[in-house]
Amino acid sequence: MGMFFTICIFLILFLIAWIDGKTKRIPDRLLAVLLAAEICAVPFFPEIEMAERGMGILCVSVPLLMLNLIRPGAFGGGDIKLSAVSGMFLGWRRMADAFLLALFMAGGYAFRLLAGKKKGRRDCFAFGPFLCMGIMTAFFMIFMGKSPGYLYKHVSCHM
Repeated sequence: MGMFFTICIFLILFLIAWIDGKTKRIPDRLLAVLLAAEICAVPFFPEIEMAERGMGILCVSVPLLMLNLIRPGAFGGGDIKLSAVSGMFLGWRRMADAFLLALFMAGGYAFRLLAGKKKGRRDCFAFGPFLCMGIMTAFFMIFMGKSPGYLYKHVSCHM
């Protein structure tokens, strides 16, 4: 049954990434469906404690919200809500991993756009697809039985 919810969560994240990539909007209805699927999946992943899940709601969404208050438009409201919803499932450590992965991927994409002169420094692009990829990677690491920070420990050793 846990696999069913996992597949549902991945499909919803793919849909969110695709829609946000096309429209720069993350529909609240999809976030509600994602939240419901994640709540149903919680019993199948007991290794993440409830306190960690509670902190996961806040660890990325609050800094994004604060940054958005300081610099309006830095992140969309959908990105903030997606990080809160996914943080509830992943817990704060894995959500921090997911966000850092998303930042690296989005940074590489932004560099490519700037280098190719397709976008300027003031132009924006959807962050949701990168956040979804980071979330899916962190989620996958749970299945692999890897601890939070696993990717960083192994990548930094080879640099």
